[in-house]
Amino acid sequence: MLDKSLITKNVKNSLLEDEASNDLSKLALAKTGTKTINAVLTAKEDCIISGIDWFNESFILLDSDVEFNWNCNDGDSIKKGADICFITGKAQSILSAERTALNFLQFMSGISTKTKLYLTLVSASKIQLLDTRKTLPGLRYEQKYSTRIGGAKNHRFNLADGLMLKDNHLKILGGIENVSYEHIKSNELFYEIEVKEISEIESALNLNPDIIMFDNFSIDEIKKGASIVNNRCKIEVSGLKSKEELKELSLLDIDYISMGDLTKNISSIDFSLNIK
Repeated sequence: MLDKSLITKNVKNSLLEDEASNDLSKLALAKTGTKTINAVLTAKEDCIISGIDWFNESFILLDSDVEFNWNCNDGDSIKKGADICFITGKAQSILSAERTALNFLQFMSGISTKTKLYLTLVSASKIQLLDTRKTLPGLRYEQKYSTRIGGAKNHRFNLADGLMLKDNHLKILGGIENVSYEHIKSNELFYEIEVKEISEIESALNLNPDIIMFDNFSIDEIKKGASIVNNRCKIEVSGLKSKEELKELSLLDIDYISMGDLTKNISSIDFSLNIK
């Protein structure tokens, strides 16, 4: 479900960053800035579109009278060259918000498109793709929304959403064997523990986690680890290096694959907004 207040907050911050309300082009458009114009939004490449509410909000926060006529929804497959939205409003309002609106749409659509591509590689299996907390500061909501639109499942949004004990936590504790089960299960959210060696799996299982994460395991190690777990908890795999590895993993008896790459190294989708 969309968090409208967070969308408004993040768009407002972006408009402030761009000084949209102090756009110096107002001087050049002094005589025509209040003129009503029509504009068309066009996709310049194939994509999965994401971020429509952010796009709209960029204009609405400057001028609530701007009108939109979309012929698609978030998650739809869009073809290169398609006109996907027609916009009507004051010239100055549209031009001042244009860049902020496009920035959200191209970035978020890039994430959804990439996620959908990865998802097709595991579509024949029961495995769910998970995103991570490897996101840009201040844009986590947008990035995790976009992975979900692309078909992935959101992992925890923040450190308070669930307990994950990873390698550095375990180093500080002196190893898995020193973890207190009673303390861990005092929280009602999910509990996950990371293992880096086959030899750590039984110790982790003794703590009754909801999920065990195999980090940087080879394919053979994952197979062996899955047989040890034997459905006693869910299995998550992380540390993928290539699309080819993802294809191989789709054949294994695991539940989740977490990928930081879903929200990193994003190629933004190219859109154009032109006055008609």
